[in-house]
Amino acid sequence: MKNFILSCIGILFFTAFSTAQDFPMTDGEFVTCSGSFTDSGGITGDYAVSESFTITFCSPFETDAMRVTFNSFDTQFGDILLAYDGDSNTAPFLGVFQGTNSPGTLQASAANTSGCLTFTFISNGAGTSTGWQAAVECFDTCQTITTDIVTVPAIDADGILRLCQGEVVDFTGSATFSNDSAGATYKFRLPDGTEAVGTTLQQTFNDPGVYRIDFVATAPDGCRDRSLEDVVIQVSTTPDFTGTVAADTSICFGESTNITGMVVATEFASQVAPPVSGVTFLPDDNASTFYETCIDVSGFAPGATLSSAADLLGFFINMEHSYLGDLDITLTAPNGAIIDVKTGGGGNTFLGVPIDVDTDLTPGVGFVYNFTEAPSATQTLFQASLGVATLPAGDYLAEDPFSTFAGTSLNGLWCLRVVDNIRSDNGYIFEWGINFNPLIVPDAERYTPGEVSQEWAANADITATNGNVITVTPTTAGQHCYDYIFTDSFGCTYTETICIDVASEITVVEPNDIIVCAQTGSVAQVDLTARDTQILNGLDPAAFTVTPFGNQADADAASNPLTSITAYDVSTSETVFVRVEEVATGCFVVVELDIDFSTAAYTAVPDLELCDDPTNADGIEVFDLTSQDIGILGTQSSTEYGVTYFLSQADANANLNEILTPGAFDSMGETIYARVSNLQDANCFTTGTFELVVNAVPTIGTGVDVTECDESPIDGATSFDFTVNDSAILNGQSAVDFTVSYHATQSDADAGSNSISISTVVAGGTIYARIENNITGCYNTSTFNFVVETCEVEVPEGFSPNNDGINDTFSIPGVDQFSNFEMKVFNRLGSVVYETRANNYVEFTGIPNTGVAAGDGLLPVGTYFYVIKFNDPDTEDIASWMYINY
Repeated sequence: MKNFILSCIGILFFTAFSTAQDFPMTDGEFVTCSGSFTDSGGITGDYAVSESFTITFCSPFETDAMRVTFNSFDTQFGDILLAYDGDSNTAPFLGVFQGTNSPGTLQASAANTSGCLTFTFISNGAGTSTGWQAAVECFDTCQTITTDIVTVPAIDADGILRLCQGEVVDFTGSATFSNDSAGATYKFRLPDGTEAVGTTLQQTFNDPGVYRIDFVATAPDGCRDRSLEDVVIQVSTTPDFTGTVAADTSICFGESTNITGMVVATEFASQVAPPVSGVTFLPDDNASTFYETCIDVSGFAPGATLSSAADLLGFFINMEHSYLGDLDITLTAPNGAIIDVKTGGGGNTFLGVPIDVDTDLTPGVGFVYNFTEAPSATQTLFQASLGVATLPAGDYLAEDPFSTFAGTSLNGLWCLRVVDNIRSDNGYIFEWGINFNPLIVPDAERYTPGEVSQEWAANADITATNGNVITVTPTTAGQHCYDYIFTDSFGCTYTETICIDVASEITVVEPNDIIVCAQTGSVAQVDLTARDTQILNGLDPAAFTVTPFGNQADADAASNPLTSITAYDVSTSETVFVRVEEVATGCFVVVELDIDFSTAAYTAVPDLELCDDPTNADGIEVFDLTSQDIGILGTQSSTEYGVTYFLSQADANANLNEILTPGAFDSMGETIYARVSNLQDANCFTTGTFELVVNAVPTIGTGVDVTECDESPIDGATSFDFTVNDSAILNGQSAVDFTVSYHATQSDADAGSNSISISTVVAGGTIYARIENNITGCYNTSTFNFVVETCEVEVPEGFSPNNDGINDTFSIPGVDQFSNFEMKVFNRLGSVVYETRANNYVEFTGIPNTGVAAGDGLLPVGTYFYVIKFNDPDTEDIASWMYINY
């Protein structure tokens, strides 16, 4: 606070020295070296009746004295101006002036060590006049001394050094002298009123405010430089981050929330009315020794007045007292105007928290009572005290309006008086102060740092940004903090940190289904709390609630919980949504609890039938019972239901003596009992049966070996109709009940594949006959031999090509066994009438295809000769005759 007070004084020094100002007649002391001194009406107006003011002018320099030169002077008779050679109206008297008797030029005498001049003006009520105008100046005979200061960091171009809070500044001062600098001394005058000797200085400025540093160079004769403030310093104000808030300060794990960044640069305004602090006892029942203290306001421009009630925001008193009815409180302005703050009434209502024992003078706890005409104040202290034991701290109205002070000088003494009128009860005042509207504080003492930037610091939790609003989705539990950064035109950075608490993740598990084993169409009751322990997964049941709902929306909203949850009716499969909520935080998760309403159904399947192995025909076969699983389960899932097999109904019901190798079960044929069980509830099951059947191998006869002539090409293979052996293979069994087939290999016969048809060319060797029962599919096989040999060619002695279908061609069976044979037919004259070869063999039809008669029609009846050359070293050629007849 002291810094601010000194800063205010510094304002007055600086303003007075550097700029000529008007000084209308008023109470006060002004330090200046230039200005215009007038009556209270200023240069153009008249003074008022019944005035009584005392004003003092002093130079800011010790070696200076004041000089006042009156350029005009005219007062009403009886209105007098008195002049004094010093800093008060008790100094040596220089004269009294009235009418047109001008003081002329007055200056401080050599004997006047203060160098000041003081004037008192008194007007009566008879009338007024134009008053006076005078020039105020100070004079000095010293040599010229000029100082300079270099700072690190450097001063801005406009002459102001702007700093951040806590910044350190190095000052280096120097001076030039018009005559001689020998013996000169140097010092810095600091904002707190102290001095530091030397030409260098380091200072730290921690708090916002206006500070002034004066580097003083003084010659041995006492003369000094005439600069009273070499450096003006403004320290950045802390910006207002009000509005930088999170939509939610606590969220659940996995949730998101928005955080809004909002910052406004803060104006600094010098405190022109520093408050009065200190614990002061309020005298009890003693109007002659009342409490009164004054605040000497001096930071406004000379002659500045309170133009309206709006210039006074209010004043406050921090106090305690055990009896409001004792007190009268008034506030007096510099012009003597008084307003009543509180008069009479109020009874034994407490102010603050007093110690209500007259003999105990220990201070209680003060409350701050702020007197203002803002809308927040609706009652006076007395009005608010009715029916109230203790008046709360807050805003109140004074009993008189602030407009009473209109026209008073702002500078001067503002005095608070508190009178305790009744014996007994006492109290204390801890502090009081005046709050003027910052808008009337001189501009030199007000500044607002500009904004350069405001933004959120990068953070992995930020999932969206919309202007100054971020959406954050933390991925871990605990406290998460986010920085909103503001940089002002002073180059200072301020950070507002917003933290949110993320509740721990609720680690539940999806529960096992509740299995309902009941008949379709019936209603069963289940205990929905049966899975609570499993769902909580070790969480403290006292710290969490577990509530089932019928759908996700209700579970999310905690609306319409299910009732009768320990005996809940179900008639079909359904899903219940279980909300697990932490009591302390309200955080929750929802898990699904499935209720499976069904019986374990057995779907009837066909019997398993196998054929007895014909290789041993022992009536025992290996069955794969698991091949029935899919059919038995039907539409039921194998992940939810299992099938097991037993040899008796009792074992199936008791789930005992299960067939352990159902995939390879030896059986001669018997009844198998299948059990279908719900895998989550083994007690939910049903059973069914099917038969294992071992079908007998059919008997089979042995076919007769077969011999067949080879056909061209002579390769040991030919086609044959083996069905000639069907009767032998059937061995007396009905062809309706059995199917006979023939195969070239045992594997084909076993598989019943690649059967030999009439047109199939078969190599000589073993033929495999298969007989299959048309009902059971069981089969048996036997073999016979197929012999393919080269047969003798038999040539006929004639043919009759008359198209009667009998011997119409000269057919030579077996000739096609030879791949290179050739044949020629001759007439009786020895001419060739027909010829053919193996590669284009065509049976002779009686029509010549060579010679002069080729193609002329049938040859005449008669005897013809032929030659067949086999071109085979093992076969003798044939030459003979034939007879053609029609």
